[in-house]
Amino acid sequence: MSRCEEIHQSVDVAVPAAVANREWTQFLFWNIYHRSLKGPDETEAEPGPGFVRLETLDEHTTRVTVDLNYCAHYDGMDDAAEIAQTQRHLQETLRHYKEFVESRR
Repeated sequence: MSRCEEIHQSVDVAVPAAVANREWTQFLFWNIYHRSLKGPDETEAEPGPGFVRLETLDEHTTRVTVDLNYCAHYDGMDDAAEIAQTQRHLQETLRHYKEFVESRR
């Protein structure tokens, strides 16, 4: 049986929560559009659905936290390595989101 893990990653963005929320939706659509332009060998598997929380740190800063319940896809493979790769991918995605949302201000 595949190993499952709860993955939690956060990023602080220099925008109010209302902007962070609106731009999260735009970022997801932007990501899907650009990924659809890649060939099949370049497309990475995405983690399953997760939960996104926005926390106001001050009037200009929001913490965006993504919680995923991720299960490795393949039995008999190195589940720990796959989960670590998913954690890195989520961290990279949040870094891209931070760049995206802060550049659109």
